[in-house]
Order: sequence, then structure tokens, then C-alpha cells
Amino acid sequence: MLQKYSKDQQLKDSFVRPLNELTGLPNIAYCSAEFAQFERDHVLSKSWFCIANEAQLARAGWAHPVDILGLPLVVVKDKTNVVRVFHNVCSHRGMRLVDEARGVGSIIACRYHGWCYSTAGDLKSTPHIAGEGEHLDERFCKVSNGLKSVRSHIFAGMIFVNLSGDAEDFSTFISPVLEHWSEIDFKRYSHGGADSVWEITLNTNWKLAQENHVDGYHLPFVHPDLHRYSPLRNHYPLLLEGSASGQGSTSQNHADDIGVDQLPMNPDLSEPWHQGKAEFLSVFPNIMMAVHADHLWTVQLIPVAENITVERMDLCYFKEGATDEKYAELRRNNRDRMLAIFEEDRAMVEGMQKGRQSPAFNGGSLSPTMDQPAHCFIRIVAKAVLNAIGKE
Repeated sequence: MLQKYSKDQQLKDSFVRPLNELTGLPNIAYCSAEFAQFERDHVLSKSWFCIANEAQLARAGWAHPVDILGLPLVVVKDKTNVVRVFHNVCSHRGMRLVDEARGVGSIIACRYHGWCYSTAGDLKSTPHIAGEGEHLDERFCKVSNGLKSVRSHIFAGMIFVNLSGDAEDFSTFISPVLEHWSEIDFKRYSHGGADSVWEITLNTNWKLAQENHVDGYHLPFVHPDLHRYSPLRNHYPLLLEGSASGQGSTSQNHADDIGVDQLPMNPDLSEPWHQGKAEFLSVFPNIMMAVHADHLWTVQLIPVAENITVERMDLCYFKEGATDEKYAELRRNNRDRMLAIFEEDRAMVEGMQKGRQSPAFNGGSLSPTMDQPAHCFIRIVAKAVLNAIGKE
């Protein structure tokens, strides 16, 4: 399959050509199930990929399964609150171990033959392995047959994995974002709880959701209410070459839309933030992030198929804004406001997915002025693909 894609000149051109000559990625990058599998195994797996948020782990002794284009993983929080990620498959016969998020206590049991694993991944018991009533077999090594772990890291509540095991250190991966947002101490923000989450399923490729997020051009057409207090003229591009892209606004004053009482603001931020500055980044490959003076939010994009993406937002607030009951209505209003904005985007990203089926379209034409962030993200994707096929 690698050789097949090494012949795709448009993928190479989408990275090396100047912006005013650029088309987007070819349709195959959005519509092909075969390409999606290639992308999973040779692009996403080589990077740091977000699969869940800590808020999805309800309590200690909890397991949360995630499938990435058919590849089964499970996130486990043990009784000491240590979070680990494993391939969600029994070492015996390949049975999927956890089918739904649930409490497992200290043991993950396979319902096929009863093999049991600790939440640290160790194989603890093998019932009847040597015949009825015989639970040990000297010819079988339990130590080497535990769950297969996945390299992982938690940042701002997001749980990242590196499936290949050979990506750069996470600190290196995230450093461009931290350098850009050097004013932001992410540890000072806390999750807003059950009323600070939403999740929707989109009939689109995950990359179209990312490309839409970095696009400020569509604001007056798709988001008239948002454009009222954050007009396009107040937006500016953000380009973190090789890592992320997005947009900022000098006037994201949303207080009137969520309630008259403001949420607590971070007093350590510079004055522009307190005057309504906000910034939005799409970090390659699959997270969206936004920073405001009073809150931040993250979105994880989980590709289910080449044309299906699960999109989940988690909102975090500064200090007492996250938990104090007096801010509960504001948190709910803010969540509802964000969900309404992303629902307005649904028709756009799903419409682009349908449009990518047309043989008359194979990338489109980008605006040298308005599509700089989209071009930046496309370059990141194309470079990752080209690295995978060794043809950059």
C-alpha cells in the first residue's frame, strides 16, 4: 500500500507548492477506506494521538474502550488513579475485552475463557488452562502474556497515545503549543464536570473537521450570531508550522450570550485577553484547543471510518469557576453556546464530505489570504503522509 501512495503526485504537490498555486488534498484522503487504514497505521500511529479525556474515566477502577478506525484500545484508571492504555484484546484468542465504559475494579476479565488481567496489564489467572480445575501450566508463561501496553501521556486532561512507540517525546511534540501560549498555565484550569461536555457524531472525515476549525472565512455565512460579537475583521491567522494552525480573535466577548455575571478570569493574563482576546488552534493530528481569559476547551476527533468522526468537547474553567455552584448556569450556557456553534458547522463538514465524492473536484482552490491556516494544516498532513511513504 505504501508504494501505491508514493505515486500520488498531488499529495506531494499539496505540500511543496506555494499557497497561490495550491489545491487541497485529493479526494482519496477523505473518501477512501483503504487510505484511512493506511493513514491510521502509518500517520496517526506515528504521532501523539488523543483518544480520550480524563473526564471520561468516571472513577478509580474504570475502563473506557476506544476504537480508532477499527483498532481496539482501552484506557484504564486503576485504584490509585494511575491511567494506562492497552490494546483492548485478550492475549489468548484475541477477544475484545471491554465493550463499553464501565467499572472493572482491579481485574479485567475476558468473558470467553475467563482469563483475568490486572489494571496494570499483568495476566493474573488462566482458569482451567491445563484441564478442568487445573489453572496453571508449567509450559505456559503468564509473565509474557499480559496486556500489550501503549505509550501514553496526559496533557490538559487529554489522554494521548503513540501507537508506534517511536514518536518524539511528548514534551517535544507539545512544545510549539506551549511556547505560543506561554502565558497559559493549563494546570490552573479544571474540568467543569458533567455540564461541561458534549459529544456528536459527524458524517465526515476527521480532517475536514480540523480544516473547518481553522477557517475564519466562513464566520459571516455560517455563524451569524458569533460573527455579531467576533466579526471576521477582528480575526487573525495562527500558523505553527509543522505542528498546528488556527485563528485568533481580538473580540470574543461572549459574556452577554451566556449570562450577565462573568465567570472568574485568570488575572495573570495580559490585558488583551481581558479585553476579549481568544485563540483557537487545531493541533495535528486530532485535537482542537481554545483559550479565553475565563475558560479553555478541548475537542478530540475520533475517526470511526473514513466518513464518520466522533467529536467531543470538554470545557475547563479558572479556579472556582469550574466547581462553584453559583457558576453552574453560566457553565451550562457556555456549553450550549459552543454546541450550537459546532452544530452550525455540521452541515458544512458533512456537505464537504459529500462533495468530495465528485470526480469534478479533487482538492479545490485556496485563497492566498483567507486560507493560510487551512493551507498550514494541509501541509502538516501531507508532510506526514510523505514521510510515511519516504518520498518527501
